[in-house]
Amino acid sequence: MKRLITSALILALSSSFLLAAPGLPPARPASTPYDQYMGSVRQVLRKLNGSAPSYQKVAALTKQGYNFRYVYDTPYVAPLPHVTAAKRAGDCKAKSLWLAHEMNDPSVRYVIGKARRTSKISHAWLMWQNNGKWWILDPTNNPTPIPAASVSRDEYLVFYSYDSKGSYRHKSPWSRGAVADR
Repeated sequence: MKRLITSALILALSSSFLLAAPGLPPARPASTPYDQYMGSVRQVLRKLNGSAPSYQKVAALTKQGYNFRYVYDTPYVAPLPHVTAAKRAGDCKAKSLWLAHEMNDPSVRYVIGKARRTSKISHAWLMWQNNGKWWILDPTNNPTPIPAASVSRDEYLVFYSYDSKGSYRHKSPWSRGAVADR
């Protein structure tokens, strides 16, 4: 009986947080403080309908986005990918949304968090799974995909993520065990 109650309690507690995507910190569908600015992100993510691209294609696209000039334009709002492509410039939001569009993989996650625990501002990047391994795609700061398992607990802290189905609030990255693939 004690085991049954314990199991029921664990199940009840764990159901309040969903694993939004394997390899990401636990999350639950929820509104986020950025939702009002995510119109372009939602528009692009809902149209992704391709199959998973190869690692080589994603690496080439990440490098291409990295080579776009960094231009901080409007706070919070990512321009549509065709605008970023035409200017060959953008900030983290713009470059990440452009990359998601070019990948056309509906399983990709658009992420908002902190690149480093000590960062004063938020940052946007993508999370992508390939052959069972999670990758951080940060065309603003890195020209190549980063294995998620290789970053320290003080890097790439996920607060919110977005996919074609909605938005997710992730368990605090400062909680024990919250950072994926460690």
